[in-house]
Formats: sequence, structure tokens, C-alpha cells
Amino acid sequence: MATTTKQPKPFNIKGRSIVSFLGEAEWCKVLPRQMETKFTPRGQFSVNVITEPNVEWDAFTAKISEMIDTALQEALGDEGAMKITPSKKKTLTVAYPWKDHVIKEKDDDGNYTIETETGKMVIQPKMKNVLDRQPGKNRVQIIGTGNTPIPIDEAPEIGNGSKIKVKMFVNPYYMPTTNQIGVSLSLEAIKVYELVEYGKGGGEDFDDLDGADLGGGSKHSADDSDELDF
Repeated sequence: MATTTKQPKPFNIKGRSIVSFLGEAEWCKVLPRQMETKFTPRGQFSVNVITEPNVEWDAFTAKISEMIDTALQEALGDEGAMKITPSKKKTLTVAYPWKDHVIKEKDDDGNYTIETETGKMVIQPKMKNVLDRQPGKNRVQIIGTGNTPIPIDEAPEIGNGSKIKVKMFVNPYYMPTTNQIGVSLSLEAIKVYELVEYGKGGGEDFDDLDGADLGGGSKHSADDSDELDF
């Protein structure tokens, strides 16, 4: 009988759950009826979290940068689990999981080609392959007052401008095709501090921007425990 060999993890450094800065929600699709399947047939939940650079943002990016730097040093060294050829080590680059936030507007042809920078930063945690996950691991927990999870059938749609924090599993990766090291942001939970319900605060049509991508989203299954640490 044939046996399969378990592939080693690319890095010795372990992924871990991290809570984000307090930011504004944008294009929040985390309820079953909002699941994106047009561009990701196995199902995906996601949310953009926007903030102006501040102390919380600096602390968040410092944690992520430290994890990426540790993975990078492993890749460049000879002792780590990640083995990269000497020639690729010379051109190895880093991909950070954040971008400058832009507002997209339609051009004369009705396409979203006009981009205006807002001076803010944005991350986009995702839960990928939702349809392949076990029950209980296939949902994003929505957290209300007192760190209490809201039943998914009672959870409101989170509109643009809502004040939120997200809990995500951050895991280092190496992408051979681009010769890049980065981290994925796998969405686990959202805590709502100030709700702007979709459709009541100038919400936009989600379908218009389907396919917008900032990267991230590991295959890690979210921990379904009550210890949410927000």
C-alpha cells in the first residue's frame, strides 16, 4: 500500500492569531448570503479594514514586519526549513499585506479605472475555501458587546464606515513563482464597535467590486473557541 509523505512546513516560525487596529470596514462580506463565489468558486469571506497611520497601525505593522523578517532570515540562511537556491536568494523580495487605500470611480465607459488615493492604509483579511471547511469552521464570528458572539442568523450586514477590529491568523509563506516572502491574513472574527448597517449608511453595491484583491487568506481553520482576545 502506497504511503504519502507529509510535506514539511516552509518555515520554522509558526503562524499565530493577531488582532488588528481599530479601523473602518469596507466591502464587508462575511455572512453566508454575502459569500463571494463568482471569482472564488469554493467560497470566500473578506473585509477591507481602513485606517489612517497612527499608534495602533504602527504596532500592528511592527508585529507583521517582525514575522516577515524572521521568515526572510530563515530563507536566506542554511539552518531553516525553507530551502532556496543561492541564485534565488539574491533576488528574493518581500510582500507586505497592506496597501495605500484608494477610492475607485467609474470612467466614461462605466469601468472602475479611476483611482484616487485617500492617504489611508488598508488590509484585506480573507477566509478562503469556505465550502470545503467543516461546520463551525466555515464562518466568520461576529462579536458584539462584551466579546459575545452574535448568532450568524441574527448578525447584521456590516456596512462601509463601521468601526471594527478583526482577528486573523497570520502565517508566513514563500511564493516560488514570484520569489517573494510574505504573510497571509486568514480571517477568523470581527468585533463591531460602531455599526453602520448596510443600506442605511450609504452602502454600495458589493457586486460592483467583486474580484478586488489585496492578497492573503491561508488554509488555516479558525479556532472556534470563546477566547477571542479583542
